[in-house]
Amino acid sequence: MVCTYNVENERLRPIDERAFLKGLIEGMRCGIVSVDRGGRLLLLNEPAAQILEIEDRSGRGTTAEAVFGRHPQVLRVLNESFAMSALPSRAELELTTAAGDARTVGFTLSHVLDDDGQPAAAAMFFKDLTQIEQREEQARLKDRLAALGEMAASMAHEIRNPLAAIDVTCSLVRRRLNRDERGRELLDKVTREIHRLNQAISSSLEFVRPVSINLARAELPPLLRAAIGVARERVASADVTLDAQIDETIEPFLMDSSQLRQVFENLLVNAIEAVGASGRVRVEAERIKAPAVGSIPYAPEGGTRDPWLSAKHCVMVRVMDSGPGVPEEVRDRIFYPFFTTKRGGSGVGLSTVKKIVDQHRGLIDVDAAPLGGARFSVRLPVVQPED
Repeated sequence: MVCTYNVENERLRPIDERAFLKGLIEGMRCGIVSVDRGGRLLLLNEPAAQILEIEDRSGRGTTAEAVFGRHPQVLRVLNESFAMSALPSRAELELTTAAGDARTVGFTLSHVLDDDGQPAAAAMFFKDLTQIEQREEQARLKDRLAALGEMAASMAHEIRNPLAAIDVTCSLVRRRLNRDERGRELLDKVTREIHRLNQAISSSLEFVRPVSINLARAELPPLLRAAIGVARERVASADVTLDAQIDETIEPFLMDSSQLRQVFENLLVNAIEAVGASGRVRVEAERIKAPAVGSIPYAPEGGTRDPWLSAKHCVMVRVMDSGPGVPEEVRDRIFYPFFTTKRGGSGVGLSTVKKIVDQHRGLIDVDAAPLGGARFSVRLPVVQPED
């Protein structure tokens, strides 16, 4: 018998036990699945269906193998649990979503015993830990970058002072070699190398310098058009076609417009340089519905009230080209500091782009473009000042 307290009559009122248990399971914020020894699916609640991307929950009583076809490791863990005397209280699984993304799931197992005390069914309780893992990785990366920043600043100070002295000395010596052309050429070469080293140091400091954003409500379409204009001027290629499809109805939202303009200028210049003497570059911008982040929103700082984590819409900007593209084996490293595939590149541009996008609580990714080259996708949450 299950009872609830009736406030008006100040007494316990019996309710349907089956309905109560069903409501209790469906109201849980963790995913729950259960199978019996015969491999039949007994229970699948809504959070579990969302995490495992199972659209049809009507498969209860059928074989679990048919339901968990995309995630056989879930069924394997459940089946293996029947042979375990001590079930794990905390374990993790790596799942792959329909889009090919990795998803980390933390779970615990329990047995449902029959009248003889033997396991008749196994149940898995789990949560999507993807965002937790990402935040922990971001914290580790932040610590590493802080150490890198201190080291780079110290090295810059120790290297720049001697370089400045060498540069001044070269200027003084050059004045005394008015008629020695060979000597002047050698000094010019030394001076050029000094300037190159200074530029390398400046690039390193540019990355490790913290990014601070000043948020204000601004429009994205004019910003993109301005970035396109600057990119055209910086890289003059008569045979490069640059076209744009920008949704002009995108509403203004909170952003640091100058830094976002730097992001898109950088991506556009890279795309134009990638196509070389001739090719095509395309920019697309649209407003999309914000994707669900697992079944349980995880917002350790602001909870689900955090507007940056609970934004209902995002803006998706794609910059694509018809160049050689980014090889799949280096895509995971393309945003790493000082990693570059361009000859003479510093490896700072894309890492700085990612820092700015991260500060806007957005995402940036790279894949193959329909045009044949690379496609960089930037997703930004649409947040209003009143939020």
